[in-house]
Amino acid sequence: MKRLVVMLLFGLPLATSAQSEVYYRQPPDDRNRTGLTSSEITLVQTGQLNQLNYQETGRGNAVNLVQQGSNNVLDVAISGSDNRYSFVQQGDNNAAQWQSRQNNGQLEVIQRGNNNQLMQDGSMPAMGVSMRIEQNGGMQLLIKNNF
Repeated sequence: MKRLVVMLLFGLPLATSAQSEVYYRQPPDDRNRTGLTSSEITLVQTGQLNQLNYQETGRGNAVNLVQQGSNNVLDVAISGSDNRYSFVQQGDNNAAQWQSRQNNGQLEVIQRGNNNQLMQDGSMPAMGVSMRIEQNGGMQLLIKNNF
């Protein structure tokens, strides 16, 4: 019996591992002479099986990306400079996909609860206007702009 308890205590953490993925890409031509970008990026992931894909072209962007929970997907592509973006997913099975081409933009996205979905298609809607999008539990939002 003691041997079974010891096996459970030491073997169980090894059997319950999961992965989260982060991918970040900053093109080499957008780096300064020291090889560093002038952008500020904060990435926080807690939970299991989260996926984060972030691509940036530009300078002086401040981006906050947070995923807390499991099975969340966040795909963000920014082209432009001096933007302020924040994406927060708290819960499970949330998804957000955002592509932006603008300068001096401000966007805050908060998804709380489970099974939220946010998809943006086309160029950034309402260029130059600050946006805040907040979804709580089971919401689905598709933003389309063809201008």
